[in-house]
Amino acid sequence: MNPLLQFTLSLNHSPCSMNQAIREQKVSQAMRRRLRREGRFSINNVPATWDALLQPGDTVLVYLDKDSHIDPTPMNLSIIYEDSHILVLNKSAGLLMHPTSTERLSTLANGVLDYFQHTNPQASFHPIHRLDKDTSGLVIIAKNALVQHAFTKQKEPIQKVYDAITDGIIPSDALSIHYPISRREGSIIERCASCDGQAAHTDLTVLERYSHHTHIRCYLHTGRTHQIRVHLSTLGYPLAGDDLYGGSLIWQSQQCLHASTLSFLHPMTNQWITLEAPLPEYFNQIPK
Repeated sequence: MNPLLQFTLSLNHSPCSMNQAIREQKVSQAMRRRLRREGRFSINNVPATWDALLQPGDTVLVYLDKDSHIDPTPMNLSIIYEDSHILVLNKSAGLLMHPTSTERLSTLANGVLDYFQHTNPQASFHPIHRLDKDTSGLVIIAKNALVQHAFTKQKEPIQKVYDAITDGIIPSDALSIHYPISRREGSIIERCASCDGQAAHTDLTVLERYSHHTHIRCYLHTGRTHQIRVHLSTLGYPLAGDDLYGGSLIWQSQQCLHASTLSFLHPMTNQWITLEAPLPEYFNQIPK
């Protein structure tokens, strides 16, 4: 098993506790608590405990058992950005993020782990956010649990922009939608707008109108499940191809939703990053 964290204490460093040394690696307090409960440690390749005292020049390996086993599967990945901490991909529509009881091999997690086997065996699959199976576009994968946890502690949210095609002609050039969302009664999948749901905010801008469809850009301020799909359906302009929420299948057989832009503060480098993924080809095939 590959270590989650590996470092050597400087020869100029004074003796210190395992906790202090790991904290100096920019590991959050919450993650250090988890490591204390679940982590395994070695000092100079000798098993050690959380209470060990480190000396200058000591090399520390920190392990954290993975939650589940995922089989690597060769897959063509569209890589938009990569560094030693994260991988950003343009996910294809129709691809699940993570294995399920019925689909064990052909998911993004399987493909990413196969890629890591060949390029960075120490990395593992830790998605920072998720996309629906039939939503394409940008998704951030952390290469270890420390980076994933660092994203959750940031005050600056990830800014997400989606391009979408709706059924019908939206008359307003811009809208700000504030419909709370909850799970639809009797369904484990479907959501609905509901007064007692969780607050949800989507802004949209019309980019182009066609004879029966509208190309829009959506700016998410919250991240509720199916948020864009529910908001557009409630307005009366469901996503083309999204039959779960009333969209027509005449032109497209899957929902026309693409995560086109992400902007975020990199938690390990403090660099502000903005990334874009090209639109799927069907955006050039909208019936005039």
